[in-house]
Amino acid sequence: MQTVPRPDVDELISGGRVRRRRRNQGRVAVAAAVAVLLAGGAYGVTLIDSTTKAAPADTSKPSRSAEPQSLPTAGGSELQPGTYRMLAGVGATGAALEADLTLDGAGWTDGNYPVVSDGTHTAGVAVYRPQALAAGSGCNGDNPNSDVGETSPALARQLARLPRSTVVQAATQQRAFGRDTVHLRLRIDDRCSRDGYRVAEAPRGSRGVSYSDVFTDVVIDFWVVDVDGVPVVVDAWHQDGAPSELVDQIDRTRKSVTFTTDQ
Repeated sequence: MQTVPRPDVDELISGGRVRRRRRNQGRVAVAAAVAVLLAGGAYGVTLIDSTTKAAPADTSKPSRSAEPQSLPTAGGSELQPGTYRMLAGVGATGAALEADLTLDGAGWTDGNYPVVSDGTHTAGVAVYRPQALAAGSGCNGDNPNSDVGETSPALARQLARLPRSTVVQAATQQRAFGRDTVHLRLRIDDRCSRDGYRVAEAPRGSRGVSYSDVFTDVVIDFWVVDVDGVPVVVDAWHQDGAPSELVDQIDRTRKSVTFTTDQ
């Protein structure tokens, strides 16, 4: 037995930036379609007016901004609690798919998707239409699989076979986000050296789950939902051993997800 030193948060953020530079070469054609769709605008996650979304039931209400605020493009920026809008992908008709989520509590930073840390463990939430999925070893150094399922059940089956993963809860029908979804839970071995484990490629870049130099398993839940004729993934993950408070914080944020097509 030995005491594991607390990770250097600045170093983790720096490592995330390195991984983002590497993954840019692996993005597929949908990213270009998204750029055209948005007419060349710099689209990230946007903080939206509190009047567009009901306040969460939790007693610790997050702060809101009256003016839209774009998420900084540089990774590692601190994110204040509040409701944000993010691009999830492109629908069957070519229209942008957007989702809102409310970041619950403190400790959030901007990766490609929001992540939160208690100083020892890290967790995250994301909404995206995958452009490619982990293949080979699952590490960033291996090319992903761009043959992505076109229905929710097909995509769920692919997620259940991600490299270096073990199914903890098999795919089942579950009601979430006001829609029918396919839910499953995996445990992923993220031992990828400095490359990091990449679950998927998506419009906002790699969906990675490696945020520590100390190797650990990651527990990740997927909800696959049909939105405007295409399968979209909502996921929530945390490092193995994360305290229940951090897991609950992630789950409250995940439950807040709504799709703008429902509004």
